[in-house]
Amino acid sequence: MPYFSRDGRKLHFTDSEGQGEPLLLLHGLGSRGDDWQPQINSLASEYRILTLDFPGHGESAVASGPVSMETLAADALALLDHLAIERAHVAGLSLGGMVTMQLVASHPQRLRTAIVINSGPGMVAGRWRLKLLVVLRTLLIRTLGLPALAKSIAPKLFPESAQQPLREKFLHSIAAADRRTYLKILRAIGRFNVWPGIAGSPVPALIMTADNDYTPVSYKAAYAATMQNAQLSIIENSGHASPMDAPEQCNRNIRTFLRTHTAKEGSLLAQATVD
Repeated sequence: MPYFSRDGRKLHFTDSEGQGEPLLLLHGLGSRGDDWQPQINSLASEYRILTLDFPGHGESAVASGPVSMETLAADALALLDHLAIERAHVAGLSLGGMVTMQLVASHPQRLRTAIVINSGPGMVAGRWRLKLLVVLRTLLIRTLGLPALAKSIAPKLFPESAQQPLREKFLHSIAAADRRTYLKILRAIGRFNVWPGIAGSPVPALIMTADNDYTPVSYKAAYAATMQNAQLSIIENSGHASPMDAPEQCNRNIRTFLRTHTAKEGSLLAQATVD
């Protein structure tokens, strides 16, 4: 298994080693890199697909110190540095979307494009609800453990009977996560807010929101409107885990977006060479 080290921690990643532009996929809290398999299968023929296991998830070492979106974003940049990749397309779901937003705010020069799925730059209105959720989940984890939390979340993520395999995969992933690291990241989510940092951002961004996500479409539309070059796409009949419960829609949206902006960047480079 491929690993790299940052600050004395071993972090696990995968690399399809394809010939196309690099696309880094960042997973959600309690998930892992290989949960992106539907996207890897669909997109690896056109793009060099990378995944990263965040600390305490998948095969990566636990987080020994404090965790913030900045430290998780630094992990993602360290992977790109390890692979000598100057700029990449970055796509993130939920927690991964927050890390992608952190990169948009603090390291836009490392991004070709940003794809954010069922996530955002943090909560402003209704922030007390997020803090309450963090407190309740923290109490549940400390008293009953991560498997109990997983059992309470799984039916909401995958409510259909046909989604039983997805529920089982989610239960396996979250049960294997490190409890202390999970709690650290959960607290980081409660503190996260980069609305000022993404305002006016020129980074081409695709904001994908499921119609049945935890946060409403209006929330994603509101922050997308503050960005200079963002487009909103609604995934129908989907919940929070859209890449898993609606992979065809997600893959189609991602491919169309990336093809468009790869073509645009290629045209600009060709024009600059002629000029």
